[in-house]
Amino acid sequence: MKNKFHMAAGGILLTVLVACNLPFSGKPTAISFPTVPFFPATNTLTAPAHGQPSPTPNPFTPTLTPTATITLNPLGIPPMAIGTSIDLTRINMLDAQNGWGIGGSHMSGNFGHIFRTMDGGTSWFEVTPPAVATSAAEAASLGAVGFFSTTDTAWVTYHFPDASKIPANPVVWKTTDGGRTWQPGSPLATADLEETYYVSDVFFATPSAGWVLAHVGAGMNHDYVALYRTSDGGATWSRVIDPYNDGGIQGCTKTGLMFSDASNGWLTGDCNGVAPGALLFQTGDGGSSWNPIHLPAPIGHPDLFTAMQYACGVRAPFVRGTQIYLGVECMDMSTDPGTAIPYLYRGPVSGSNWSYLAYPGGDIFTLDGNRIWALGKNIYRSENGGYNWPQISTVTWDGRFDFVSSTLGFAIAMKEGGYSLVQTNDGGGLWSLLSPVVIAWPGT
Repeated sequence: MKNKFHMAAGGILLTVLVACNLPFSGKPTAISFPTVPFFPATNTLTAPAHGQPSPTPNPFTPTLTPTATITLNPLGIPPMAIGTSIDLTRINMLDAQNGWGIGGSHMSGNFGHIFRTMDGGTSWFEVTPPAVATSAAEAASLGAVGFFSTTDTAWVTYHFPDASKIPANPVVWKTTDGGRTWQPGSPLATADLEETYYVSDVFFATPSAGWVLAHVGAGMNHDYVALYRTSDGGATWSRVIDPYNDGGIQGCTKTGLMFSDASNGWLTGDCNGVAPGALLFQTGDGGSSWNPIHLPAPIGHPDLFTAMQYACGVRAPFVRGTQIYLGVECMDMSTDPGTAIPYLYRGPVSGSNWSYLAYPGGDIFTLDGNRIWALGKNIYRSENGGYNWPQISTVTWDGRFDFVSSTLGFAIAMKEGGYSLVQTNDGGGLWSLLSPVVIAWPGT
């Protein structure tokens, strides 16, 4: 199972990186950039009608026989009309054809709808939980965060776009039949939270063990968070960390959360230059307590994590099989402009025996530990475990990337407030535009 968009850790054992503390030499290989999609400004962003990438996806062959189980509620999230063009803000493709998405109608700015695709991202049918709010306007503006483990099983929760509005009894919805029906878990305790409530992470390491990370306040370089945990698949939830029982993790911005099993997890962050070091915590008791992890400094920069001249941040952790990958990006602020110093760290999920290599920076993704992507506006791909990083393309948008094979990948492309769904068939060199639309439930 893939580990992205808050997915469960995969079962593919990685080719172990040879422990070598030497960065790769030379600059990334220069190439001519392929054509990339053009995204106009927000007020002109339109999607062509039912555009198709090349090659054309396989014909849509519905296999579900859904039943109408959700009664429309005037205070619930309003369902979308068949044929509506949609903007997706998050996707999780399970394979070349099947996946989940979060979004809303095109250019609406509302992203509380849950969708599924069975034809590679062109057509999406709605499976939104029956979440409700105190008014119809609030219901239409709810934002969703989810974890999607299989075509049948998923968990979704909501927050308001205005983070200062704290929901009284937020719940995590669960489906085990592909979105036909949803069941709410016990409410997440928010009664004594007074500043903000914004969910960044929903993560399940097993069908039973899951977590929700909510940001509940900020100030003085603190990102106050509440961590909720379930051990029964989402039926009941307890709050194990909050600003009153901080667990030592309330300082600095949090960038990512993941667990490799029901007990062991990782939390990454960025102190934005206020404090030295690479912010990294590990738990061995399911999130009740956290220990700071001190990464070994690279030989070429022995004071990288101790000197105040360096501002370091750790990107969201990426786990594949028994290995964890960390993109550590530092900036030497003693130069004008600052000099970027990025390193890729890799080690076993136990958190020992770290190895590191220089890398170009960006989000990390790998399927086998050998071919590794470094993803940003400049896209790099290593074919030898991170020793060399040829640049394969450049794009004009910020992306949330999702690969299902060594060649097939998807991304949510974001530019000037607009969202587009794009696809690559050559591993990230060339990207083509998809035009997602809402279709009727399969079988109806």
